[in-house]
Amino acid sequence: MALIVTELVINALKHAFPDDRMGRIQVDYCARGADWTLSVGDDGVGFSSHPGDTKPGLGTSIVQALAKQLGADVDVASKTSGTKVAIVHTYTPALVAQATSQANRAV
Repeated sequence: MALIVTELVINALKHAFPDDRMGRIQVDYCARGADWTLSVGDDGVGFSSHPGDTKPGLGTSIVQALAKQLGADVDVASKTSGTKVAIVHTYTPALVAQATSQANRAV
């Protein structure tokens, strides 16, 4: 999780506040039982309104790979007044049983 937070905060610092713009970055973690959400949001410039203008970079790939290792999904919300990335883990007993079964077969 620390690597995910680091990547997301670095991305916000690099992209959300151009031209010495002031702003805030908020890191939040919420857990309820086995379900949890880690989020990093900013009040920066947001993504371009033109979908072809932004391409996922190495940091995005790293966050997606780390989230996958944690069994979580990546949810990105952006508007002209900021971006929020949430890493969402929802406990699903069937998926846990399936992963355990696959791990046992691999041994």
